[in-house]
Amino acid sequence: MDEYRTSDLYFAAYLITAKCVLKRTDKVDRRVFFIFDKAPFLEELNREYFNGQAKVSAQPYAAQIKNLKALTHNLLNSS
Repeated sequence: MDEYRTSDLYFAAYLITAKCVLKRTDKVDRRVFFIFDKAPFLEELNREYFNGQAKVSAQPYAAQIKNLKALTHNLLNSS
């Protein structure tokens, strides 16, 4: 299955909150990429998010942002 990559932490948090599964992260230089399986509904989630029409619960979304920030910080500060 193809993969979808994004370095946008907020969009990645939205995808996780919308029930997409984070497969892994890739660190390239000083940048972290979030890798998801490419799914048919991913394009619709992308469109909704960038058109300001996304609907997810605020608390889980905020929690995912915090989780991904911590993960990114840990990855960028590890050897």
